[in-house]
Amino acid sequence: DVQRLSLLVGDIYDAAIEPGAWPVALAGTAKFVGGPAAALFSKNATSRTGSVAYDAGVDPYYRRIYFEQYIKLDPATTGHFFADVEEPVATADLIPYDEFLQTRFYREWARPQHLVDFISATLDKSTTSAAMFGVFRHERDGVVTDETRARMRLVVPHVRRAVLIGRLMDMRSTEAAAFADTLDGIAAGMFLVDALGRIVH
Repeated sequence: DVQRLSLLVGDIYDAAIEPGAWPVALAGTAKFVGGPAAALFSKNATSRTGSVAYDAGVDPYYRRIYFEQYIKLDPATTGHFFADVEEPVATADLIPYDEFLQTRFYREWARPQHLVDFISATLDKSTTSAAMFGVFRHERDGVVTDETRARMRLVVPHVRRAVLIGRLMDMRSTEAAAFADTLDGIAAGMFLVDALGRIVH
């Protein structure tokens, strides 16, 4: 498991540099934590809306109807906004599990997929929104256990850092592109050189 975790952490940081690698990293994370699917997503507290940044193993139909309809019925949504950053939270931490099984959300969205639990962690949050990472638990996996939480705690800090690194790189790329566009817009011919006189633009 140590070697497996090391390889997984490498995949996670690869995704920070190459966002197209997130599905592979998430698939590996789901398998390590113990589930068939995982997702990086966000939720908005005021509008009860959200979106998926990346996922792996999630049925596209159920992903779509979750954000179109069932996010408003998800009994865990409010609790997600009160969770501490990086702290794993299972369904039973937010609502008594027997009550969860009686909800329309479980009957119409989770049960048809044979999902019995969801362990998630908040990666970043504001007063109105939260960025999250979570792993779904299938019937064959059972509900979240202490081992599930322990495995989640091992990967969440790396997922959070990779997301923050990716966000920073996107911001820097946008700033660099805007700077290059500004220079390209100057009517006069121009060379931008470094301290050794090498042309950089």
